[in-house]
This record gives sequence, structure tokens and C-alpha cells, in this order.
Amino acid sequence: MDIGSLFLLLALLVLAGLFVARPLIVESDAALDPALADLQAEHQRVLDALLELDGDWDLGKVPEEIYRPQRQQLLAEGAAALRAIERLPLEEAAPASAEADELEAIIAAYKQTQRKQGKRK
Repeated sequence: MDIGSLFLLLALLVLAGLFVARPLIVESDAALDPALADLQAEHQRVLDALLELDGDWDLGKVPEEIYRPQRQQLLAEGAAALRAIERLPLEEAAPASAEADELEAIIAAYKQTQRKQGKRK
């Protein structure tokens, strides 16, 4: 093997190692926000319960007088969990937009000073 092949092999090993270690290095959104993780778990629980209820209904294990109200209740719980998940980023987006506005003001001030300096030259 020549030196180029060794460097290529080393680069591939480093990339593969980084790819494998990425979940350990980078925190997920759910790990950063426990409220989001709880809501996602609740939504998944409701989906699992709906699948189980529908499966039991298809097999004839659940009578219709129990199936319909229970399904409606699970759908309402799932919708509530989704609405809560959708509201979370909106509540967190306000500080980011304030930071963006501040950054835009800094950029505008910088451009204005550059124009003034350009006129002086």
C-alpha cells in the first residue's frame, strides 16, 4: 500500500467512527427539552393504544358500544398531544426572533458606517 491509500483508509475510518459516535456526541431535541420528550411519548402511547384497539375491533374482541367512545377519547388525547407539541417551538421561537432582530440591527449599523466611510474616501 502506498501512503495515499493509507491516508484514504484513515480518513474513511475517522468518518465511520464519527458517524457511529454521533448519537453519543450530539444531544437530540428530546434530550434537550424534557417536556417535548414527554409529549412525544404520550403521542406514541396514544398511537399504540389506537392500533391495539383497532386490531381488537377487527378481530371482534371489542363491542361497538365500547369501541366508538374509546376511539374518540384516544383521538382527542392524540390531537391534544400534537397541539401541545406544535405549541412548544412557537414558545421557544420568540427569543430566537429577538436575537435575529438584534443581529439585523447590528448588520444595518455596520453597513451604514461602511457607506459613510466610503463617501469620505
